[in-house]
Amino acid sequence: MTHNQAIGPSEAVTELHLHVVADYVEVSRLAADVVTRVVQDNPEAAITLPTGETPRGMYQELVRRIRESALDFSGVHFFSLDDYWGKGVDDETSLTAWLNEIFLRPANLDHDHVHVVPSLASDPVQEAAAYEQEIERRGGLKLAVVGLGPNGHVGFNEPGSTIDSRTRVVELTQQSQNQNAAYYDGEKRIPDKAMTMGIGTILDADLIVLIVSGTAKADILKATLEGPISADVPGSFLRTVGARLIAIVDKDAASNLS
Repeated sequence: MTHNQAIGPSEAVTELHLHVVADYVEVSRLAADVVTRVVQDNPEAAITLPTGETPRGMYQELVRRIRESALDFSGVHFFSLDDYWGKGVDDETSLTAWLNEIFLRPANLDHDHVHVVPSLASDPVQEAAAYEQEIERRGGLKLAVVGLGPNGHVGFNEPGSTIDSRTRVVELTQQSQNQNAAYYDGEKRIPDKAMTMGIGTILDADLIVLIVSGTAKADILKATLEGPISADVPGSFLRTVGARLIAIVDKDAASNLS
């Protein structure tokens, strides 16, 4: 079987941990609980966390815990999941800038412990490979928290991404560009390319947490968790890790699940 073929139901690994909770607040709290547990068990863990509106509540809860000294993030090595190609932390429309404002700065992460995808690289292939090597040097990802795009992307691994893909520059679909433009006030043009961790990079993590909220994600969540495992819905590849996947979703997002 090639990486581009769909995996049939008999081949699918489905023993993931699915948690259906009441609402977005509970999704955020439970996701923060998992992050807290991983960091407490592995104080110098390498982790990746997503951007977007879905994880905002998780970040607020994590910052609260850090400020109340209930969580120590000082030893963590944070690896960013993705960013727009050609955008860096100094650009207000970059995902790194958003993450810096929402979480990294309030969490007081040491600058040397923050590793961002090389979205400004002069040699993207070489620097993406170096990014992967740095993750390995830190012992690999202990945790990857990801959201789910309306077309099934995780990170910016758009439909067509293969299960063994690694950090690289990708073309963004118009749907993804439109979705991300909605996060900004006024008219902001979203680049047509991004740099993202690959599906294979994410799947290598010791633990993967998928967080999904809202009825707008109900159809794609069903396709992700119950449809064929295929590059048509990159999020479906998460199921291949079995029990290393924890899906935390609210009742609205889960409304179409069997």
